[in-house]
Amino acid sequence: MSTPLLQLSQATVRFGGLTAVDALDLTLGQRELVGLIGPNGAGKTTAFNLITGLYAPASGSVAFAGRPLAGLSPHRIVAAGIARTFQNIRLFGSLSVLDHVRVAGNLHRAAAPWQALIRLRAFRESEAAVTRRAEELLALFNLERFRNTPARSLPYGEQRRLEIVRALATRPRLLLLDEPAAGLNPQEKIELVALIQRVHREFDLTILLVEHSMKVVMGVCQRIAVLDHGKKIAEGPPDAIRRDPAVIEAYLGPDHATALFHH
Repeated sequence: MSTPLLQLSQATVRFGGLTAVDALDLTLGQRELVGLIGPNGAGKTTAFNLITGLYAPASGSVAFAGRPLAGLSPHRIVAAGIARTFQNIRLFGSLSVLDHVRVAGNLHRAAAPWQALIRLRAFRESEAAVTRRAEELLALFNLERFRNTPARSLPYGEQRRLEIVRALATRPRLLLLDEPAAGLNPQEKIELVALIQRVHREFDLTILLVEHSMKVVMGVCQRIAVLDHGKKIAEGPPDAIRRDPAVIEAYLGPDHATALFHH
């Protein structure tokens, strides 16, 4: 059996007397596209913060490609191959679209930092390679027309797209998407589903998706895990999750099941 790309084993996060993530077991294999859903306060974003090193587990473990992540700083976890977007967009308002992607691409630049001080040929070549790659990514996602635009001036949906492109510039093996449909209109959500499917296919990635829009989740995910009050209450393919009584009860109660999964 191959080593899972991501494995949470009895992972627990506590804040004082509150258990935000409670003995979570979650495994992602290579190239899977998995959803992590649950009502507000279920612990979804806390799980993302645990995976990305913002929180340390009170107990249990998190491993990536067989390597424990405990003690690694967030930037080392990104360098190891895990990138994320955020529930609330986190872009630098005055920084251009191109520079957002260039900064992320610097993670893997070939030249040593000290070479920047005297601008050796190796540094200039490395800088040019980072810029070329950033421009290629912008072109792939139809953002090249905004290359010199400050991020704050982008339409909201394009800001969401830029966050994903910036994450891809770090060359991840695992991409964590935290509510990418938040604030999008129905047409933008349809476009988002196509974008996630394209990223999964063309970048050969494993994706873990946290999302409140069940239409998006059901449209893209191969498997779904459900949290409620920090505990995993269900896991399986979309059709099974749609019908699971515990999932329906955790959200709205059985009378609202149809509305829930078509929102």
